[in-house]
Amino acid sequence: MFKKGAFELGCTVCPVAIKYNKIFVDAFWNSRKQSFTMHLLQLMTFWAVVCDVWYLEPQNLKPGETPIEFAERVRDIISVRAGLKRVPWDGYLKYSRPSPKHRERKQQNFAEPVLRRWEEK
Repeated sequence: MFKKGAFELGCTVCPVAIKYNKIFVDAFWNSRKQSFTMHLLQLMTFWAVVCDVWYLEPQNLKPGETPIEFAERVRDIISVRAGLKRVPWDGYLKYSRPSPKHRERKQQNFAEPVLRRWEEK
């Protein structure tokens, strides 16, 4: 997840998109599947960790753009170039369950257009 602090400085941001290829080994550690020691051993003993790296055009804060919008714009540029799914959260979401209120709101947002189409027919 992009933290907005770096984007509040008004500096030029040089985005870099990195996408790991799992051809030899998965570079990401899943703490639910293996210990860190086993993951580290696996990384050190496989032939290579393969990744594609793209150095993208430097980006600046546009007039009237908030630091949060700037961060989202840079995140979108990176995700499009690397072919990654754009998500608004970091990897720690897997450790917690969404609140019932949040889940109900998402279900309602999904159900409304379905029900509208159902009533039209």
